[in-house]
Amino acid sequence: MPASAGTRVPGRMMSAAAAGSRGNELACPTRFNLHIPMSRVAQDSVGDLGMRVPAQSSALRPRPHDELREWGGSSLVRRKRVLDLGCGDGRLALGVAAFATRVEGLDPDPEVIANAKRNARKAGVRNVRFAAGAAQRLPYPDAAFDLVILSWTL
Repeated sequence: MPASAGTRVPGRMMSAAAAGSRGNELACPTRFNLHIPMSRVAQDSVGDLGMRVPAQSSALRPRPHDELREWGGSSLVRRKRVLDLGCGDGRLALGVAAFATRVEGLDPDPEVIANAKRNARKAGVRNVRFAAGAAQRLPYPDAAFDLVILSWTL
């Protein structure tokens, strides 16, 4: 369901995102889709749609610098340690890396993480690392990041 700026995010989702930036900034774009965990019935009816959508949705997304501008510009990420939750193919993380000190991309899908790593190698970006994992169980210590971003995250 679409949500708009100021939409209240359930506490458990916010705490999962904030765990990586405890005591620091947490950024959400002004427009985003908020997805609540689905029941088994809903998951069965949707099937593997999430596995087929990323390539198409990535092509439809705004360019990374346009997303950054929507959030207030590159100063938001400049010289920061950034976690991109639900990073997908890494396009936003790679765009952010031009300004950030370090970027970590985390996504539950190992296939898209492999694509993100390939994209980073092709682009020659060295201050980004990608890993497969869940936002509910972050593989990072508390306060490891200055900023956590979630954009177009299912």
